[in-house]
Amino acid sequence: MSIKLRTVLWFSLMVMLISTMVLVFVLVINGSSVTPDPAERLVKIVLGNADDVEFDNGKFDWDDLHFYKRGVSCTFYNEAGERLRGAVIEGIDSEFLPLEADKLRSFSANGETYLCYDTYVDMDISGLWIRGIVNSADKSGLMHTIMVLTFTLLPSILLLTLGGGWLIVWTSFRPMDKILSAADSISDGGDLSARIALRRGPSEMKKLSQSFDRMFERLEKSFEAERQFTADASHELRTPITVILAQCDRARRKDKTPEDFRSSLNVIQEQTEKMSELVQQLLGLTRLQHGTDRYKLEKLNLSEFLPACAADFMPEDERGIELQTDIQSGIEIRFNPALMARAVQNLLQNAYKYGKDGGHILLSLKKTDEGVRISVKDDGIGIDSQDIDKIFNRFWQADPARNTGGGSGLGLSMVKEIAEFHGGSVSVQSTPGEGSTFTISI
Repeated sequence: MSIKLRTVLWFSLMVMLISTMVLVFVLVINGSSVTPDPAERLVKIVLGNADDVEFDNGKFDWDDLHFYKRGVSCTFYNEAGERLRGAVIEGIDSEFLPLEADKLRSFSANGETYLCYDTYVDMDISGLWIRGIVNSADKSGLMHTIMVLTFTLLPSILLLTLGGGWLIVWTSFRPMDKILSAADSISDGGDLSARIALRRGPSEMKKLSQSFDRMFERLEKSFEAERQFTADASHELRTPITVILAQCDRARRKDKTPEDFRSSLNVIQEQTEKMSELVQQLLGLTRLQHGTDRYKLEKLNLSEFLPACAADFMPEDERGIELQTDIQSGIEIRFNPALMARAVQNLLQNAYKYGKDGGHILLSLKKTDEGVRISVKDDGIGIDSQDIDKIFNRFWQADPARNTGGGSGLGLSMVKEIAEFHGGSVSVQSTPGEGSTFTISI
């Protein structure tokens, strides 16, 4: 049984139960006013009029008396039996019956049987006869009215509940069918870039649609990261693997002495270490992009952290490049120390690699209205304007001829990802022949 049908049946059952309880409650509460039809109702109404009779200043007060009530017609006579006021039943001459107090009688007229009840009200100086007539088959009683309304309205309410409930449930779950259809289409077609993007429907369905879209977005990023990693790894590992295979082949064919074998092993080790470093950098970059690793953010003193990063920076050779710092004190922000250290180290290595011999590198930290800025400035070869948009791409290097340190071209890509992870960005200003300035804004 579907959830739609179960929901509708449940609410219909509840409506039936509540309606039944209300009916029983009404009957119990109104039990004192529910009289058998029609004889006792006739007597009760006639006697009720008798209790309400008032005689003032030689006149009767008719305002509180009922001429017709719940199927009972009442006629009023003076003590001589002359008709004063009252309701007349068409085609019936009730006056052929003599007035007789407190006696219930029946008579026939127009092919039907009627009940008649008289009572006399003694007002001392005057008197008043009250005659009530009702059809013996009259169904104007409260009990009859309640039962008629019950058996008429209850099925109508039930049908209305079923129809309205089904319409509401169908309308509410209709977006679910659209979500499932769209999800199946995306899954079958393999197009993870498509989105459900539900615009209309209940808020719960919109939230469900947004959850599906976020899931597809994560899956798309995951598959894209996997494709990117596979493509990058296969492209960049091709050269060291080729060198290793060539060196192994050469060792088998030409190496004779222990020195020859050691030389070949050194080449193989060097290429293996390069491959290992490359794989680690690719994995780190991919995990950061995909968010598979959870990096905790801590509120730390960045003004004290950056000088420690500068002190740990050790150039691979002595080129006479001087590292300077310009750190504004007292700056605290939330950041991940390991990632921030890697970003700063990558910028320093990049500045050293492409800086000029005997030049300078400046690491600075400034507080701005928007946040903080970490800058690394060098006075090296600079970057051509047409290459500015490429420098943050994987494996791209401004001057491969200067890549004597064996860099992989992933450093600036990692800096960009780390800056975005902290909710910031990285930018560069460069003039060929004068140097470059990389800035992380958080």
